[in-house]
Amino acid sequence: MDDREIVRICLKENSEAFEWIVARYRDAVFWTAYHLVLDYEDARDVAQQCFLKAWHSLSTYDPEKPLRSWITKIAANCAIDFLRGRKQSDPLPELSISPEPFERVLDIRKIFTRIAPLLPERQRIAIVLREIEGMDFSDIARLMDCTESTARNLLSQAKESFRKKTKEFFPEYGL
Repeated sequence: MDDREIVRICLKENSEAFEWIVARYRDAVFWTAYHLVLDYEDARDVAQQCFLKAWHSLSTYDPEKPLRSWITKIAANCAIDFLRGRKQSDPLPELSISPEPFERVLDIRKIFTRIAPLLPERQRIAIVLREIEGMDFSDIARLMDCTESTARNLLSQAKESFRKKTKEFFPEYGL
C-alpha cells in the first residue's frame, strides 16, 4: 500500500493504519529531531510529539505531496518548539571540546556530530533543514519564523562556521 492509501484509511479513524506510518517514518522523524535538539531522550520526546500532531492534523495532509516531507516538517516544527521552550527554562551548558586527534577514518556524520553543538542554534537549524532534510528556503523560513533571505543568510553563516570548525578540529580534511 502506498502512503496515500494508508492516509485515506487513517482518516476513517483507523489507528492501526497509523501505526504503519509510525513504523515507516520513525527513524526519519527521530533523526530530524536529534539533529536539531542534540539529545537522544529529547529527540525521542520530540518524535512522539510529532506523531501525535501528525495524527491530529492528518486531515490537512495534501496527498499530492510526499508524506515523508509533511511528517519531516512536523518533526522540525516540534523540535524548534522544543528548543524555544528549553531556551526559556534550561540553557544548555557550555561544551568544552578540545581538538584531540580522532581516528583517521571519519565520516561526515561523525564530523557533524562533533561540530553541530558548537554552531549557534538558528544556524544549526538552518543547516539541518536544508542540507540534511533538503527543505526549500520558503519552508525553512516558515518553520523558523523569518524571511527567506534570513534563512539563506543563516545557512551561509552556518556553512562558514562549519568550515572553520572543521578546519580547526579536523585539519587533515583541508577545508
